[in-house]
Parts: sequence; C-alpha cells; structure tokens
Amino acid sequence: MTLVDLSHEIYDHMPRVPVLPEVEISCVFRIADGKPLNSLQLAIPTHAGSHVDAPYHALDDGKTIEQFPLDAFVGRGAVIPVEHRGGEAITAAELENSGVAVERGDILLLRSGWDAYFTSPEYLLHPYLSLDACAWIVERGVKLVALDWISPELPHALRAPDFDYPAHRALLRHDVLIVENLRNLGAIVDGRWRILALPLRVRGGDGAHTRVVAEPLP
Repeated sequence: MTLVDLSHEIYDHMPRVPVLPEVEISCVFRIADGKPLNSLQLAIPTHAGSHVDAPYHALDDGKTIEQFPLDAFVGRGAVIPVEHRGGEAITAAELENSGVAVERGDILLLRSGWDAYFTSPEYLLHPYLSLDACAWIVERGVKLVALDWISPELPHALRAPDFDYPAHRALLRHDVLIVENLRNLGAIVDGRWRILALPLRVRGGDGAHTRVVAEPLP
C-alpha cells in the first residue's frame, strides 16, 4: 500500500498565525544526561500546523472535536486546483466549472500550491473562500474541506477591524469541518483517493492536530 503524506512536520517555532503563541518543543529527559529514556514536551496551539477546525472554533454552541464520529474524517477525496494570487477569492463558479465531480459525503481538497510558501512571509497573504464558494460546498454535501494554506478567510492584512470570520461560520454552522495547512496536494490530483484526516481526541477541543494521508483507491 502506498500512502501519501499531506501534513506538515511539527517543529520548534514553526510558522503559525502571528496572534497565536509559538510552537515550542523542549527536552524533559535525555539519555545523554544520564536518564534511562529520551522524552520531549510539546506546547502547540490547536490552530498551528496541519489541523482540523471543529464548529466550536467559531460557534459557542458548536460541536467540539471529540463529538464527531471517526467517519467524519475519512472519505473519498475530490481535489480541485484553485491557483490564485494572494488575496484573491475562490468562487462557487470556479468550483462548479472545475470538471471535478464532487459528491455528497466527499472530502474536498483545494490545491492552491500555497504550501510552497509555508516558511516565508508570503504564506500569510493567501487566497480565500468567497461566501458563495462556502455555500456551494455546503450544498454539495461536502463533509470536510481541506486547504493547503492557512485559513479559508481573507488574509489578516486585508481584514477590517470588525472582521467576524464569515467563511468559518458559513461552513462550521453546517458541521462542514475545515482542515488547514496541508501540503503536497499536487501528488493526488490524478486518480481516486481515500482521505484519512483523523484528529487527536481533545476533550472540548475547538480543533485538533491531524496527520492527513491519502490512500489510492482501485
């Protein structure tokens, strides 16, 4: 079996939204210091790295991550290329006319190629989902939408002071889960794939980290 890894590595001081605390990996015990085992401690916000957003992230009465069944994170993948410049909207018409069949219960992966900028400042000036694109995703019965960039929203630098995360709310109020910060989606554009995006089972979690992989289907 050949599995394709779609997740970023987790590492000390990795890129994240600037309003979040740093990702920190520290040493607890080291064999080199005379301890019997090596052990690390990981401190990471739930929305750094490759992760799943639960409805509770944007809605106070929304479901938390551990309230979803495992099959909410596993399904047939439909990959749509969405090559845009930073700050440009992805529209419903673009998704509708992509030529990619999207069926109820699918996991929709949007490949912008923005993962190439993961370690550079350009990563924060990404494409975003228009509200009509979010409505299209909901209407098609997509259960999870996955992005190779940092957020479905307008980039931080372009937001008004009263910005209220409309894309998150439009998707999460319908229990359409959101995976952010994927990579390597170009490896699964062709063919049929089963996507597994199983998150950590965080009690009360507004989201959780996930190792997303793609498995080829016959």
